Parts: sequence; C-alpha cells; structure tokens
Amino acid sequence: MSDLILCGPCGNEDNNRNAVKWCTVCEEGLCTNCEKVHQSIKTTKNHSVIPTEDYRQIKNISVSLKCKDHDKRLELYCKTHDVAVCLDCVPSQHRTCIDVIPLDKAAENAKHSTALADLEDTLSRSLKNLQQIISDRDSALEKLDDQRQTIKNEINDTRERIIKKIEDLEQKLLLELDRQHGHCKSEVSNLQKRLKSSERDLCCLREQTSQLKSFASDIQLFLGTRQIKGTVFKEVESVKEGIKSVENSEINLQFHPYVMALLNEVEPLGEISVKNTKNSLPFKEANVDQAQVQRQDPEMKGIESVRIQLKKRFAVKQKGFLTFELTGCAMLTNGNLLMANYHGNTILMEYSEDGNRVRDIPCSRPPFDLTIIETNYIAVSYGSRKYIEILNLENNTVERKVKFENDCYGISYQDSKLVVITGGIVIIDIEGKVLKTFYFDCGIYLETTKDRIYFTTKKGHTVNCISMAGEEIWVHKDESLVKPHGIAVDDHQNVFVVDPKSKSLTVIQPDGKFSKTLITKAIELNLASSLHFNKDKQVLILCTELGYAVLYDFY
Repeated sequence: MSDLILCGPCGNEDNNRNAVKWCTVCEEGLCTNCEKVHQSIKTTKNHSVIPTEDYRQIKNISVSLKCKDHDKRLELYCKTHDVAVCLDCVPSQHRTCIDVIPLDKAAENAKHSTALADLEDTLSRSLKNLQQIISDRDSALEKLDDQRQTIKNEINDTRERIIKKIEDLEQKLLLELDRQHGHCKSEVSNLQKRLKSSERDLCCLREQTSQLKSFASDIQLFLGTRQIKGTVFKEVESVKEGIKSVENSEINLQFHPYVMALLNEVEPLGEISVKNTKNSLPFKEANVDQAQVQRQDPEMKGIESVRIQLKKRFAVKQKGFLTFELTGCAMLTNGNLLMANYHGNTILMEYSEDGNRVRDIPCSRPPFDLTIIETNYIAVSYGSRKYIEILNLENNTVERKVKFENDCYGISYQDSKLVVITGGIVIIDIEGKVLKTFYFDCGIYLETTKDRIYFTTKKGHTVNCISMAGEEIWVHKDESLVKPHGIAVDDHQNVFVVDPKSKSLTVIQPDGKFSKTLITKAIELNLASSLHFNKDKQVLILCTELGYAVLYDFY
C-alpha cells in the first residue's frame, strides 16, 4: 500500500515492520517494541508520539521543523523577532536577544492560541469574500448575456421593417456584437478562473489547518500556523491586487440616425459599444491584520546598534517677515527636501541637501504637513483649513481636494491610501473616499508602514502603534517624552520621536518595549517639530519651528 508506514529503527536493520506510532520529533514510525524502547530512553522519552492514523491525516501538509540556514532542528524560539531558530542561530543572529525560550514552551497550548484562531478567522473571511466576489461576477456574466439578448431582439425587430438590402449590414453588426460580447465575457471569465483557483487554494489551506489542529503536535501546529498564515496572506494579497481594476461592462447599441430613411447611403447599420464602469469589489479585512503578529527579519537592526551623526544643518529662508514654523518635511525621489511652513507663505519650499534653495511650489493656503505619493505627486494637509490636497509637482496643479469636518494635521501615504489625523485617524483612498476611521486621542503627527500606524498623543509621554485595522499593537510610555511631536520609522521598524520640550531625539524598538535617547540638549533640537526618514538615502531629516533643517546620517 502506498500509505504504508514502516518502523524506522527496524528498517535500519533491514527488518520491515509496520509502525503503530509516529514520533513527531524524530519524524519516523515506531513499531510496538520500538515504541517501548523509545519511551525508555532518557533523550527520547519526552518526544511527542502520535498514532500512525493521526499522522496520515497530516503527512502531506508541509511544516518545516528544520532551520533553513543551518539545516538543524528548530529547538528555540526568539520572542523579539517572532521566529523559531536552531542552536546555531543564537550566536550568529540572536546573540543580544534576551527572550529566547525553548520551542516546546513557546508552542504550549498552540491549539488554543490567538494565532491559530486568527488564521482560522482569516481563512473563513477570505473564503467568504471570494465567494461573494464570484457571485458578483456570476451576476455580471448573466447581465452581459441579458444585454446581448436584448440587443439581438432590437436588431431582429428592426430587420423585419427593413428591406433585403440591409441584411448584409445586419450580419456585420451581429458579428461585431459577438466580438465585443466575447471580449467582455472573456475578461470576466479569466478573473473567474483566477478567483476560483484562489478559492480552491484557501479551501485546501483551511482543511490543512483543521487537520493540523486535530492531529498535529503543538510544535507542528505552532510552526504550521505561521507558515500557512503566510501563504494565506500572499493569496489574499494576490486576490486584492487582481480585483483592483475590475470593471463591469455594459454592451449598448446605437443605430445610425439615417438607417430608416436612407438605406442606400447608410453604412454600417449601427454600432456596438461597451461602456466600462469601474466596479469596486471590496475584500473585507479579517479581524486580525497579518501584521498583528508581525514577523521581523532576524537580521533586523535593534536600537542598541542605532547610531546617528549630524550631516548638515542649514537655515530655511522665506521672503517677508512672516513667522517661521517648519511643521512638515519630506525627501523627494531626486534627493531634494520639501518643507512646509504653517505660519508662512502659501508655498512649499524645495531645497537641495546642501541647503540651496531650488524652488517654491504654490499651495492654496499655508501648508501644515506633506507626504510623497510618487515621483511627481504629493499630498498636503492644511491644518485648521480642514482639507487636504493632492498636488502635481510637474505642472504645479491641484489634482484633488478632500474636505473634512475637523482640522487636518499629520498625513502619510501607504499602499494607495492616505492616513490623516483629523478628529482621530482617518484612512482614505486616492479618490478621497473614507475607508476607515479610528477615534484616538492623537497628537498632530503620525507615520505609517505597510501594516502599522504610529502616532503620538496630546497628553504626552506616549507613543502608540496600531494595525491598519485599528487594533492596538503596543503603547510605549516614557516620562522623558514630555511633548513628543514629529515621528518617523526606519526600514527596520525602529521608531524615532522628537520632543521639543525635553530637546531630545528618542528611538523605540519595533515591539515598543524599550527605547533609548539618541541626542539630548543639542542646539539643533531647539523647538524641533517634524521628522522624516528616507529609506533610499538612509537619512533622518528634522525640522524646527525656528526655521532650521537638520540631516542625520546613520553609521
């Protein structure tokens, strides 16, 4: 039989015996005699042994128990980086981690863990979303067929009143109809195939999860949960990407205005056209974001190794005698700095890294904060004016204006969405549609990464981190943070916060548990306001209410 499981130790002696148990640690079968020996040996007596029937339920589900770097068994778990490691990983990659624990301890109660519940919930919701989208596409196909039939009826009714000469034109029009209909139907059918394929994959992953939950060891379940969850996340992202540009097609017919009067002069009989209207197919997020149990790269740079040094400090000049208060800054793709002066002129000021003024970009009002969308597009907030704008830097035009009921301060762009502090935290799409609103006691600055939102609070001392679904990930409270303002995040998810009251620049580690002061009482921190980190240049930019821009390098 193809599913026959033989005893591993007996097989080593060329004695094939059927296994009755399976050791999940040694990953081999055990006959009755070998199982007794297995349980009597000190090094193996605590191994997890399951019936072979249970093992058959999960043997085709891939759960790696070995380190991909050292090809050794995973025996430890680093809580800082949320990753299982082997003994060789610790001195090379987790030497400074203080919370490395045995893997079997980390996997205790895995069947009742939040991670497993999150995975099951994500699978259920994702499948429900897919089924709803497939149903929507089924309706679209039916509608296309109905439209096709309606137009055919119109054509046939017209043909009965027209002389024989027009039959040739009628046939041409029907062929055009079939061509257009076939094209539209092909587009929908292709998406259907991809969606159904994703549905099958997610059903399979759900079944695997159920089988792991019922039959796997805690370690297998612990590791399998995270591995399957990563696969689910990729599948969900693939589906979301695939439905971004879905359009509904509406086939219409327009007869030539002279078809009834001038049969001999009119060609063609009519025109088959397709009106495509964008149809937003919402993919509702599961309760728990993929990032809620965010995995960090074992090579992630911790705050203990973060070092910065002053690169450049220069004064930003403005015409007139207006009050200076640089409230927002960002670095363009060309390496130039873009700065906002909330109490100045109605412009954004562009400077080179060397401190040379490049140009002024006109704004509708004095800007408060800004964020880069892409090479030639930025979004700007206008504080008490209660609106934001998307600006085209190539021709200095306003592409879109979005009004709010509350003042608009900190703003950040992430994955085709804008996140704005306005009476809380509001997430909108590029068209200005409100997607989510979170009511937090925010300060005036925030920053985002792919799956997190970071912000300071009005009461001070506190920096918050939430998921894109609005769920709290961590809260860092530090009495030395008297009035935290600008906030930035590097590519290792270390969080930088500037405090004009204590004249300090602080870095907080990715899990929010610890922080350290990088700079304090320095002259460049006097009335510091905004921060920006540029991943390409690896530079931290700080602006002050006194009109100075400061650049720091990492070393």
